[in-house]
Formats: sequence, C-alpha cells, structure tokens
Amino acid sequence: MLAVALLLAWLVTLSLGRKDRLPPGPLGTAYVLAAGLGLVAARIAWLLQRPGETVDASLWVLRADELAPFAGLMVAGLVSGFYLMRRRVPVVAFYDVVAPALAAGAMVERLGALLAGMGFGDYAPELPWAIRFPAGSPAYLEHERSLPGLVAPGAELSLPVHPTQLYALLVAAAALGVGLWLRRRRRFSGQVFLGTAIAYLLGRALVEEWFRADAGAAMLGPLSSGQVSALVLSASLGVVAWSRGRLALAEHKPAAFRPWEGGRWSPSDAAQAEPSSRARPEADPSAEPSSVRGRNKTKKTAKGRKGRRRR
Repeated sequence: MLAVALLLAWLVTLSLGRKDRLPPGPLGTAYVLAAGLGLVAARIAWLLQRPGETVDASLWVLRADELAPFAGLMVAGLVSGFYLMRRRVPVVAFYDVVAPALAAGAMVERLGALLAGMGFGDYAPELPWAIRFPAGSPAYLEHERSLPGLVAPGAELSLPVHPTQLYALLVAAAALGVGLWLRRRRRFSGQVFLGTAIAYLLGRALVEEWFRADAGAAMLGPLSSGQVSALVLSASLGVVAWSRGRLALAEHKPAAFRPWEGGRWSPSDAAQAEPSSRARPEADPSAEPSSVRGRNKTKKTAKGRKGRRRR
C-alpha cells in the first residue's frame, strides 16, 4: 500500500503539474529522486533513534512502524528543491503541486496501516465504532503485554481500540480538499502548499494524536511532544502564508508570485517563443550574400560587353 500511495502521488503530481504549465520531465525526475532518498532517510532516522535496541538494520525495510516520516519528508523536500533549482523550475510551484498529491497518497497509506494493524488507537471498550485486530497483530500483542488481565487466554481478537488509521485517513482527505479548494482561489505561489500542510498538521495534532496508543508523553499540559511540534509548525507556516500574501498584494509585478500562469520553464511558452525550424522566410533579393550579388553583377557586365561588340 505504501508503493501504491507513492505511485498515486506521482500520477497526481504530473497531472497537476501539466495544469500549472510546469515541465513534466523535471517534475517526474524530482519526484522519483525525492521518494527514493526520502525513504532511505526515513529508515536511517528511525535506526538512529534506537541506538541501543536490537533491530533489523537493513535500509530496505519499509514497514510503516519502522520509518521516520518527518525526516523522510524533509530530505525529500530538500532533494527535489535543489534539483529543480538546477533546472530553473520554480521550486515553490512544485511544492504547490506535490502537496495535494501527498495528501492523496497519505489516504492510501493509512488504509494500508489499517490493514496491517499499525498505528492503532487507545483501548476504547465503550466506543460504538471501535475495532478489533486478529491474534498476532501489533494491537493484540501490545494488549497481551500491557493489559494481560483483560485479554482472555486463547482469544482470537484484540481488545476494542480507536480506529486511528481511519481518523488519519479523514485528516488526509480534509487536507486534500483544502489543497484542491485553494488551487481554484490561490493568489500567490506557495498558498496551496502552505494551506494543505497547515490543514494536515492541525488535523494530526487535534484529531489523530489524541487517540493513538503510541502517542508520546505529555509535554505541555495534556499535549504530547508531537502535538506541540505540529501546532508550532502550523503556526509558523501560517505566518509565512500571511507575509507572502501581503507581499503578493504589494508587489508591482504580480506575475512573479503566479508562476502557474507560465514562464521560461513552461514547454508551451518555450515553443511559442522559439520560431519553428520548418518555417523558412521568403527569399529577399536584397538579402543575398555579397558574393552572389558580385557574380550576378559580373554576368550582367559580360553580357553588356558582348552586345556592344556585336553592334
């Protein structure tokens, strides 16, 4: 499901990129580089967080509970941004395209987490929509370890828990809706990326994290470290969005903040700017090379001399 999520995000990125008149070649290459190196970085970061534990140290293990997603996203953003800068493609325009795509991919990935039993929620015995996982699943093993008195010997299902994977899927769907809504109303480059990221971070902090069984310890009142980080980051992105919006309104050249309207990176604009090699200008006698004009003049002089001799 992680592979399907990455493939879906890639297809959405290329589709939205064409609508924004961005070159599909550099966009596809940037995405592939970002996805590959981002996954490796997420795996390395997860291993570095567990120096004293006995874990599988292979870099190619891509289980959902053995990756550090935030580190992977940071590396992916830096790699894709550096590559597109070298290709002279607007980096922020790429982020506007890839943000909704990642939200769509996150929906598929969270569905995969539900099927695998990863990232399950807190024990919820009276929750009407609580779910149970089969024997041998992460939730079942965790309940056997931490709640042995509640799990009957030989039970085939775990205790009822919050379906936090479905909560996260709904959060990603809401972020995708915000991104697509902003695409139709955006006033400056980066608005879609900032709005989608803020919507996802707020949903993650205020909805999903409250009910996850593996949420961190309280750091600021009832808020965990993950919730505090998400809230601080979303507030910072909100300040960036506000300041960039003010600059876009005050800028005398608004096209600088609206790269989706085309530019030197756009293949269609480049094709219109360059004359076609098949179209050749009509011949102009006055534009003949000097050598040709000289030969023609010599021929005319010779003909004149022959005419005088005959007379």
